[in-house]
Amino acid sequence: MSVHDDEVERAGLTCGGQAEILLQPLDTVPAHWWDLLAEGADAALITRLDATQTQAVRTVVTPGDIVPEGPAQAVERARELLVRRRAGRDARFTDAGLGLIESFPAVPPLVIVGGGELAELLVAQAHLLGGQATVTATATAEDADGLLAERPAAACLIVLSHERDVDVPVLHTALTTGIAYVAAPGSRRTQTRRADALARAGLDEEQIARVHGPIGLDLGARTPAETAFAVCAEVLAALDGRAPRILREGTGPINA
Repeated sequence: MSVHDDEVERAGLTCGGQAEILLQPLDTVPAHWWDLLAEGADAALITRLDATQTQAVRTVVTPGDIVPEGPAQAVERARELLVRRRAGRDARFTDAGLGLIESFPAVPPLVIVGGGELAELLVAQAHLLGGQATVTATATAEDADGLLAERPAAACLIVLSHERDVDVPVLHTALTTGIAYVAAPGSRRTQTRRADALARAGLDEEQIARVHGPIGLDLGARTPAETAFAVCAEVLAALDGRAPRILREGTGPINA
């Protein structure tokens, strides 16, 4: 299918182009795939697009699975997308031909310890991004651990509380259980106080350095709404494992 010239304007597009459409009967997709999606698990589906085959060959990939069959290059790419929390579709040429990769990482749960306007705005911003957010005004380390325990490798924790009997124990638990993103706002002085307390609690420098604080990307945010936006932008970059950058300063593909 191609769209050009006047068709672009009528379709409300910004540019023209050409696309190939793949129609797949739902009953030809492995049942395991639907089970994983229903569970909200990390999963990717690889469909080999070989014109010589009468029926597409599909492989389901999860981060921890040992896949018995499937093009190695496509499997590696699928796992990379899941680890980086990148949802969407990608096509890869492999030794076995062209493969379509459909990546559906689990929605990362965001737990916010502490209330207030910023907490409410973080919840709203997370929902705009398709995420799930839970606010608990006061929480013990065990409370936070329970909220994040299901998928710690994809979970995010933001500790807005400045109470020492709350923030330090909760941060300590998160840093020792593999939470993907751990953050706490506050002044430089507050950050130093927290780091010293975490060190006294037995954490090493590498663990303490995982705390994002002061919190958020440096976007010039001043208002609570702008701060929430900057924080969620940092969360996206952190889950993708990349350092924030300006797109025009790069030279590679935009969506790499």
